[in-house]
Amino acid sequence: MTGGARIAALVTAGLVGLGGVALHLVTGHGWGLIGLGAVIALGTLFEGRYRARMPEGQVQWQRTGECEVDVETGAVVEVWYDPLTGARKYEPVAD
Repeated sequence: MTGGARIAALVTAGLVGLGGVALHLVTGHGWGLIGLGAVIALGTLFEGRYRARMPEGQVQWQRTGECEVDVETGAVVEVWYDPLTGARKYEPVAD
């Protein structure tokens, strides 16, 4: 999750939680929104920790056999894949 998306999710969690508190103060029925805000906040704070990340040197990159043209540089790049994390990287094809 990018930094901006993380901030947006935490702001949303805060607003939902505050809405739940306000609803609870007025009607006594705001626990659902308070819980939802807490779930969003906790999910955002702990996102990315559910799967261990391997240091770059230990990643087992494999060729996929795919080649593409990089639209920014016009260079032909080869697609590499890490089956453990699902990460993809694009390396220039050696001439």
